[in-house]
Amino acid sequence: MKRILFSAVIIMFFAACGGDDGLTPTPQKPPTQEETPEVKAADIVKYFALNNQLNVSQALEKAKADLGKKTIDGKEINVTSVTEVKRDEAKGTFTLKVAGYVGKKPFGMEVDFSGFAQKPSDQDMAMRYVAKWKEGVDYLAEFDFDTLYRLKKTDKFTAAYLAKFVDLTSSAPDGNSRYTFTADDWAKTTVSDVKYIADNSHSGRISFTITYNGIKGKTGNGNNGAPSLAIDKNAYYAKQFTVDADDVSKLYMRGVYRHLDVFYGSLIDYDDDKFAPLFAGKQKSDGNNTIDLTIKLTPKDGSDTELAQFTMTLAGFKPLSDLNEEWAIAGKTEVNQFFGKKFRGKPDGDKTAEVKAIPTKLWINLVQMSVKRGGNHVDLSPEKVKSENGNYNVTAWVPSSGKTEYRDIYLEEPQIEVISARKEDNFLYIKYRLTKVNETAVDGKEKEVQIHLILP
Repeated sequence: MKRILFSAVIIMFFAACGGDDGLTPTPQKPPTQEETPEVKAADIVKYFALNNQLNVSQALEKAKADLGKKTIDGKEINVTSVTEVKRDEAKGTFTLKVAGYVGKKPFGMEVDFSGFAQKPSDQDMAMRYVAKWKEGVDYLAEFDFDTLYRLKKTDKFTAAYLAKFVDLTSSAPDGNSRYTFTADDWAKTTVSDVKYIADNSHSGRISFTITYNGIKGKTGNGNNGAPSLAIDKNAYYAKQFTVDADDVSKLYMRGVYRHLDVFYGSLIDYDDDKFAPLFAGKQKSDGNNTIDLTIKLTPKDGSDTELAQFTMTLAGFKPLSDLNEEWAIAGKTEVNQFFGKKFRGKPDGDKTAEVKAIPTKLWINLVQMSVKRGGNHVDLSPEKVKSENGNYNVTAWVPSSGKTEYRDIYLEEPQIEVISARKEDNFLYIKYRLTKVNETAVDGKEKEVQIHLILP
C-alpha cells in the first residue's frame, strides 16, 4: 500500500512540473533585450544637414553648436559631442568624431563631410573678393563711421576692426561657390585706402583695398575697382541720437510741438562734444500723440557744415487722459455774471435742461482754467492763435506765466458736455466732463464747477 501511494505522489509531481503532456518540462523563454537600430555615417550627415554653400570653418562652427535629440529616418539620435579630426579648406572637406546615443545605446564614430565651398587660391582671395555688412550686426549703431566721415581719420579701420562688421567672400574663376573669409584669413589680410565716396546727399559707399597674404587686391572705383560697403549717412547719424523717454513722458505733446525749437534739445540724447543739432522741421500726429522732428546735424566746431539730415519720432508724451486728474475749471467774475443774469432770480432746483440749451462756447472761455503740475496749479488764459490745420484762428488755453517749464500745456478749443445742473440759493452747480481738446476726443471724467450767481 505504501508503494502505491509513493508512486502516485511521484506521478503528480511530474504532472505539475511537466509540459503539455504532463511529463516533459517546458523550457522558459529568456527575457527579450531591447533592439537598438544601428547609426550610420549617412544618418549623421542628415542629422547636421549642413548647407554646402558654407565654407569648412562655417560648417564646423554650425555643427559644433547643433547638438541634441533629433529623429532621422525613424531613429532617435542624440549627439552629445563632436570633435574636429581634420579639415581641408581647399577641398571643402572635414572629418568629425561624433559621440552620443541612438535610442538608449551609446555610439561613437568618425564621419567625413564634403562638398563645401572650396577655398580659392591666394590670388583669387585677393582679387575676387566682395564685401558686405555682417548679418545680425547693427553696423549703423556700432560702426564708427563718424571718425571716417567727420574727422577724416582712417587709422582705426584695420582688418581686425573691419572683421567685426564685414564679411568678405571670394571665389575661384568658375564662380560656382563663394568662400567666406575665416578668422585665419582675416589674420592674413591688411586694409588700406579706406574712404567714403558720396553717391548723393544722403548715401554713399565705404571703399577700401585689401592685401591678402602679400597679394594686393583691386584699387580704384567702378565695377572692377575696390569693393565697397553701402551706407546711408543720414540713417547712421540718426542712430547716434535717442529720445529721452523719461523727459518726454512728463510733457503734453501739443505744447511741445508749438514750442519745439525750445524743447527739442532737452528731449534728445546725443554726444554734445561732437554734434550741434539744429531744428529743421516738424510734423505732429494728434492721434498717435507723437512728433516727427527733423534735424540738420552740424559738427560741434562752430561751422555750419551739414553732416546729415534726418527725422526722429518723439513718442511717449503724456496722454490727454491725464487731464482727468490735472485739469479743472472754476467760476470767476465773468462766468458768474453770465449765469447770474439767467438764474439769479429763478427758484432753486434742477436746471439741467436750461443749462444744456446754452451753447458751451458762450461761457467756457469765461471760466477760470488750470492744470495741476507737481504741487502747483498752473493758471491758463485763453488766446486767439492760428490753427495748425488751416488759415483761421482758434482759442487756445496757455499758461498765464509763460514759464518755459509749463509751455507744454496747450489746450486748443476744449469742449465739454454738461451732465447736470442744479441751483441752490445763489449758486449754480454744473456737472460736466471734457469730451474733446486739441482736435482729439477725450473720455473725460465727471467733474463739478460751482458758479456764484451774481448780477453785473
